[in-house]
Amino acid sequence: MLKIGIIGAGRLGSFHADKAAAHSGVELVGVADPCETARSVLATKHNVPAFASFDEMLPMIDAVIIASPTFLHFGLGSACLEAGKHVLMEKPMCASLAEGRKLVELAKQRGLVLQVGHVEEFNPAWAAAKKLLRGDLMAGEPILIDAVRTSGYTFRSTDIGTVFDMMIHDIDLVLSLAAAHVFSVDATGFHIIGGPNEDTAHARLLFDNGCAANLFSSRVAEKAERKMRITTATATVTVDFGTRTTTCHRADATVLQGRYAPNTVLPDSVSLLTPTFMKDAFTLESTTHDAVDALAAELDDFVLSIQTHKTPRVSGSRALESISVAETIVRSISKSGSRWQVRRAA
Repeated sequence: MLKIGIIGAGRLGSFHADKAAAHSGVELVGVADPCETARSVLATKHNVPAFASFDEMLPMIDAVIIASPTFLHFGLGSACLEAGKHVLMEKPMCASLAEGRKLVELAKQRGLVLQVGHVEEFNPAWAAAKKLLRGDLMAGEPILIDAVRTSGYTFRSTDIGTVFDMMIHDIDLVLSLAAAHVFSVDATGFHIIGGPNEDTAHARLLFDNGCAANLFSSRVAEKAERKMRITTATATVTVDFGTRTTTCHRADATVLQGRYAPNTVLPDSVSLLTPTFMKDAFTLESTTHDAVDALAAELDDFVLSIQTHKTPRVSGSRALESISVAETIVRSISKSGSRWQVRRAA
């Protein structure tokens, strides 16, 4: 039985505590948080000890889930790894690439699992999209990727901007799809609630294999949306992470064979083909997947990685790539976006 402690008794920490308490291979040992009310409520819920300081809990556990504000991740992660504890860190892994590299190196030196909570990797709609692109459909490499991730303002994660808070999910997924080096980043963003961190951001990434990605995120949007459209030479696969829907729009064999190329279609045929062409020459398939407890699946992966010494689905090393790109996006925003900042009334 793997003994796990939770650091951070806020919203995400409470979710993680619920999953750990329900897991058959885990013993939830305790909850640590400097806020007495938060830690007491969560600890009482699961009938475990509450700790004001996480280091009091370390001798009692094998592994820890860290769900604290991002600016605390490096200090907490370092202390836990130094103490020989496996770490599941909520995203983003760290506030900077330099900090992330130190955590990854420390985990490697100690032979410990360092997993990062990019939970969309466990969304069934994403799994289906990857299967279409790399298995059933074999549509080729992505050429263009468009991602949108928005929400209303939640007053959480205010120590970071929307790039590290929200867009980083899509950065991670896009990097796994493109599987190439990012050689160009152009971004803009602004804050509306109050600085210095951006509330809305757009970034365009260019990869050295020819793929391009447009990423948009906002935490001051009218509605919540989590979607990605992946375009290849023969198909477009769309993922709605919120509704767990995967849609595939692709050309049939006659289109790919050039039957409808401009120089082969007789002018007299155009009026006959046009009304139903997209329906006749392209297929559209959409599947909505059953709900999956992604946090529970993430915990399963963490436990299995510790037990079998396998690399977790989203390792610290993989998360480093996302942080590197996120840092570049934020730098690009800071260089070009100052003129967009909202002017405050006197």
